[in-house]
Amino acid sequence: MSWRDQALKNFGVWLAVYPAVLVSSYLFSWLAPGVPLWLEILISTAFTVPLISYVAVPLVEKRLAHAKGETPAEMKREEAEQAEGGTRG
Repeated sequence: MSWRDQALKNFGVWLAVYPAVLVSSYLFSWLAPGVPLWLEILISTAFTVPLISYVAVPLVEKRLAHAKGETPAEMKREEAEQAEGGTRG
């Protein structure tokens, strides 16, 4: 995966994470204003990590692969070959 593709992937994931963290922060300040910061962070990360893993990353990878004219599997295969020192570029 090129540097540009990796940057686009990271930006796409960030676009999903930022609103999730923002909404959870507002919900905590509105629904439970006295919650300690450590507990707020614990609960919000318990929500955002699965969001990133199961929703944001697959969606971003699918869109990025489509933009490159590949399937997500082809893009993953290319990433794996590059990680193993393959010749595809």
